[in-house]
Amino acid sequence: MTIKPFESQLVFSNDGQLSLFFVGAGSAFQKSYYQTNLFVVKGDTHLLIDCGTLCPFALEKEYNTKVTKIKNLILTHPHADHIGGVEEIALSSYYISRQPVNIAIPPHFKKKLWNESLRGGIQFSEKGKMTFNDYFTELPIKLIQKKPFEMYETDIGSLNIKFFRTRHVTTRSDSFKNSQISYGLIFDDRILFTGDTQYNPEQLNFLVQKYKNIEYIFHDCDVSGYSAGVHASYEQLKGFPDELRKKMLLCHYNEKMTELDAVKDGFYGFVQRGVYYNT
Repeated sequence: MTIKPFESQLVFSNDGQLSLFFVGAGSAFQKSYYQTNLFVVKGDTHLLIDCGTLCPFALEKEYNTKVTKIKNLILTHPHADHIGGVEEIALSSYYISRQPVNIAIPPHFKKKLWNESLRGGIQFSEKGKMTFNDYFTELPIKLIQKKPFEMYETDIGSLNIKFFRTRHVTTRSDSFKNSQISYGLIFDDRILFTGDTQYNPEQLNFLVQKYKNIEYIFHDCDVSGYSAGVHASYEQLKGFPDELRKKMLLCHYNEKMTELDAVKDGFYGFVQRGVYYNT
């Protein structure tokens, strides 16, 4: 993997390599690192993973890129640091670019997202009552696995994306049914991004054994010590074997990460926002 610095604005196409750019790498209430939202490019395909409350601001202020340029979207779960800017994407695409944003989303997540998060803000317009499909064009997505946890798959241009259900904010630690709906993602069977997840070694071991070509793991990591039952902690992640830790780049952190030496502890390191990870 090579790391390329940001120049003047986000690059929406490349020579075909898989490139990951973290618009932010911080936790929900983190301002200086922004929130963990990810921009992916491969060839002529671009994709924004999550759009939190700070994302449209960060895109324009830090990266000289207006949110209207985003044409493809995936959301991992409905917390505000991951969907708080989606209303702006929807309205901007409808009124400014006048082209619905493409979205790949599991069907039950679509219903919850619209009915419980977006509908209250954007269902009414001067043209009458709006629906999800007035703002978004759904891309084909298929269920590829039900157990031990559900997985979906979609293709956006030349980019293959697999969704896997994660445990995030549970009332029972072993239950997907009783947890916040949330997904991690695998890109081209090579790069694994956990999204928000509890520490779940059984799931991660299952995935790296099933998808043996996974080269890097971008893993949710709480460094504050306050997120038991919500996020994987730094201390928990230190328990992974050496061969997994050296593939891990840690994100969703706060300022306490400056007190830690992730490389010394066997990780690839902490994610840097605002650079391209090219693989």
